[in-house]
Amino acid sequence: MATVSSSDFSQFCDFVIQIRNSGAADLTPEQSVQKFREEQEKLRIWNERNAIAQEQTRRGEAKPLDLDAVMSRVRQRLAERGITD
Repeated sequence: MATVSSSDFSQFCDFVIQIRNSGAADLTPEQSVQKFREEQEKLRIWNERNAIAQEQTRRGEAKPLDLDAVMSRVRQRLAERGITD
């Protein structure tokens, strides 16, 4: 049987409360654990990518986000799919 730290258990309890508050209370305990593990994996990937971005920033390889350029690219891609609103 795997050892679970008190921090992991606390996070799981918070996660279950969040699920219940969102109206998805019909999950079995096994499904809740699986969903929690999936969310932990997503968070691990996010943290890993964020660490890479922070390191790039520390090395001076980052540049300010040009939100207007991003929005322009999004609008262009949506327009290519026929979405104009």
